[in-house]
Parts: sequence; structure tokens; C-alpha cells
Amino acid sequence: MGDLINTFSWSHSRRGCFEACLRQYWLTYYGSWGGWERTAPPAVREAYLQKKLTTRPMWVGTVVHDMAETALKDLMAGRAPDPAWHRRRALERARRDLRESLAGRWREWPTKVCAFQEHYYGEEVPSAAWDEAIAVIEQQVDRFFREPVVLRLGQVPERLVEVEKLAQVDVEGVPVWVKLDALVSDGRGGLVVIDWKTGVWHQDEVIAAQLGVYGLYCTLVHGVPADRVVAMHVNLRHGQRSLHPVDAGTLDATRREICASADSMRARLADPEANIALERDFAPLGEGDPACVACAFRRSCGRG
Repeated sequence: MGDLINTFSWSHSRRGCFEACLRQYWLTYYGSWGGWERTAPPAVREAYLQKKLTTRPMWVGTVVHDMAETALKDLMAGRAPDPAWHRRRALERARRDLRESLAGRWREWPTKVCAFQEHYYGEEVPSAAWDEAIAVIEQQVDRFFREPVVLRLGQVPERLVEVEKLAQVDVEGVPVWVKLDALVSDGRGGLVVIDWKTGVWHQDEVIAAQLGVYGLYCTLVHGVPADRVVAMHVNLRHGQRSLHPVDAGTLDATRREICASADSMRARLADPEANIALERDFAPLGEGDPACVACAFRRSCGRG
């Protein structure tokens, strides 16, 4: 991993980080770079540990998404998923994550061991809160296998095109990373993007922006016309789903937004060609900003 080169790219999550806090952005994509190496400078290593931290809501989403990925890949391979087996594995994984994070194993193995912000910062969390999070995981796993979309896929598994495939696509010279939860053929020459959500609430405009990027990916990589792409947002917490049709106007707007966002990111680089960013050019939020309270990087910023 020591030979990896930090090159510039764009993603929906990277844009969100850039717009939320410049210092958080710098720590995520530059200040923590190389921190996986045991010989990394202490400040870099610590920033990398903070980058890998998770919260209970984020963790619930990760466990449920990983379970869904495994189940759908079973379908793609011609194997019928066993809901009881997937539930058991998800709960075993959840309890192991909690146990290993509490033991601090992430200090030695940050790329392989789950690390909770609460444990890193020494915060007290009632055991009932952890029990509740594990119960939510179990509920969402069960709901996944009862979800009409999943039941339908079980009948036509050959329509699964992609499941959690990390891909890069060029958008007018901007390298864009995309990973769809699931991409499905509609059987009529079109594609359906499925996006699992696990949180209590989500902003519609954020979901629409994310699904617009996915729609652009479908047209550029799979050659499907914009009006033959539909994005489906499925909330496994509430058992709700909504359709977001894609059209040429949506994709044109998405393309412009990606390019404008990438330009803003590159404008702050000390050397855009070499993708070199200096900490001084990425100011933190103002002292006392409420967003800093829950930020994983508050120790590196001197605020926690």
C-alpha cells in the first residue's frame, strides 16, 4: 500500500464532505493519507484512525448493506439466500464489531477492525443503546427479506446486473467514483437503480442528487438512454420506497454540478496537477460550531 498515489477524483460523498467542512475534507482525503502504515507520522496515523471511526447509525447501515450485498450476490450466483443464515451472520458480526471496538483492537488494525467514535473518545454509552442498535439491525435484515423488491428479484435473479460494484467513470475529464447498491434490468431494455436506506430520515434533495449521479453512470457505462433509467430509494427502516425517474435534464444538471464541484475542490489545491493540498488552505469551521461536536476529526482539530 505504500506505493499508492493520492490522485484526485470525485464522488457524491466527497462533495458532501467538502461542502460540510473544509478542514474535515482535508483530513479525510489528504491529512490522513498513508496513515494505514505503521511507520506513518503520529499525526497522520491518528487522523487515519479518526477517518475510520463510525457511529451507531452509520454502523447499522454498514452491517445491513453488507448483508444485502451478500444475499444479492448469492442470487447472482444462482443460490437462494437463506434469511435465517443471513440474520445470524449479521448479528454475529454486529456483536463482534462491538466487542472488538470496545477492546481497542482498531489501534493495531484500523483497516480491518470496527472502531466506534464513542470508544475512541472514551464516551459512556448505556448498554441499552447498543442493544437497541443491534435490534434495529435485526429488524432491517428481516424487513429486507420481506421487501417486495427483494422478493421480485428472487423470481428473476437473472435481471441483476451489478451489486455493490465500485466503478470509475469519466465525466468531462473528472474521474467519478460510483458504487450502486444494486442495478437491475427492467426486462425491457431499461435499468433500475436500487438504493437501500437505513436511517431515521433522509433529505430528499440529497437523495435526488445521489441518484442523479447513478443515472448518469447508467447512461455513460451501460449506454441506456436517460428516459429508460429509474432510480428507486428503498428505506428498510420504515418499509417505504419511492421512484425517481431520470431524464435528460436531470443528467445535464448532474453533469454540471459534478464539474462545478470538482473545479471548487481543485481550486483549493496548492498543486492541482500533483493533487497536493496544504492544511492552511482548508480552514475549520468557526469555534463553537455545533457540527464539530459529533465530528470524527475533532481531536485532530483540537476540539475534542
